[in-house]
Parts: sequence; structure tokens; C-alpha cells
Amino acid sequence: MNEIIHILHLLAATTWAGGNLFFALILLPAMARSPAAEASALFDRIGPASGLVMGVSGVLVLVTGPLRAWAGGGIPSLGALGSPYGLWVIAAFVIVVAVSGFDGAGRARLRRSFDDPSTYPTVAGGIARRTAWVTAGGMTLLILIMALLGLGLY
Repeated sequence: MNEIIHILHLLAATTWAGGNLFFALILLPAMARSPAAEASALFDRIGPASGLVMGVSGVLVLVTGPLRAWAGGGIPSLGALGSPYGLWVIAAFVIVVAVSGFDGAGRARLRRSFDDPSTYPTVAGGIARRTAWVTAGGMTLLILIMALLGLGLY
């Protein structure tokens, strides 16, 4: 059972992290360099599918990560959350939530910025830069934590 949880977590995490990095480092900067109308049209076309994929993969990451730590024996009880391993799991959980929240807030600001084409390039450029730094930094921290945890292999 732990192997299934592990594989599901890796698939979800790869999808979630890859999607976030693609959006933050490639798609969002390209949209910021496009006219507001073009960026808005693209956002509307990719939003439904990407929202579903990213939402499902993000939830699976948040559920299967702690579940793996518990099922694999890394955190056998609530008291073990205070162990070094438990604290790293909590840190990873918080980073996933923080990156997701920051990304969601940035997408909402981007959507509002489409309404004013005269300020869109400046606003969108700032959102793109901040999102790139936060997403890349968050993913780097998550990879470092996973390495410290031995990739959660028990």
C-alpha cells in the first residue's frame, strides 16, 4: 500500500511542480509581454483545463505527502510531528500551501489587470517576476527537503 501512495504522490507532485514552474517561468512572462487582449484570451482558453489538473494534483500532493509519512512510519503518531522528520514534513506542507496561495493571488491580480490595457504591461510584468521568484524558490526548497528526507523512502 505504501508503494501505491508513494507513486501517487510522485505523480501528483511532478504534475503540480512542473505545471507551476511552466506557468511561472514560461507562460506568465510570455503573457506579460503580450497585449492584454491576447493574454486574456489565452488565459480564458487554458484556464479550465489547467485549473482542474493543477487543483487535483495540488490536493493529491497535500493529502498523499502526510499520508506517506504516516503509512511509511516516518510519522507514526501526532507526537512525532515534533521530530526532525516531522518538522521537515510540516515545512514541505507549508511551502506547498504558500506557493499555491501566492500563485492563486497572482492569477487573480493578472485577471483584473486585463481590464486596463494601459497599465497591463507594468502590472503583468511585476506579477510575472514575483511569481517566478516565489515559485522557483518554493520548488527549490521542496526539492532540498525531499533530498534531506531521503525522498521519503522507508
